[in-house]
Amino acid sequence: MRLIDRLKEYLVHGKITAYAFEQTCGVSNGYLGKQLKGKGSVGSDILERIKENYTELSLVWLVTGRGVMLLSPPADSRERFSSELQEEQQLYFTSKDEVIKLLHKQIAKLETSVADKEKIIQLLETELNNAKHTRFRGNN
Repeated sequence: MRLIDRLKEYLVHGKITAYAFEQTCGVSNGYLGKQLKGKGSVGSDILERIKENYTELSLVWLVTGRGVMLLSPPADSRERFSSELQEEQQLYFTSKDEVIKLLHKQIAKLETSVADKEKIIQLLETELNNAKHTRFRGNN
């Protein structure tokens, strides 16, 4: 399951509309729809906004799918809160390698895309130079 699918699951669970989420996080109308169609990715700036506005949502769960979706609200007991915080930190540390792998995959895809575009540019430049050369010889 993708991060955006887990975000949708959270919004459905919390009965939060796409419009309300987009307004709260300061993203454009249709942002969620675009992400769900796979035409983009959720960046770190959006994750920061999500964490600021939806404090009960576990970012570890959101990013990796591990752990629980909702963090318990801080209880009166500091010990319970400390325990939950330690669990969240432990999940983070065990999940960070997975997140790093996902980011490396995204980087590899982007690098491939850039390399493909560079090849296209080189081919077009070669074609343009050939056309200029042919036109130059045709004028003589």
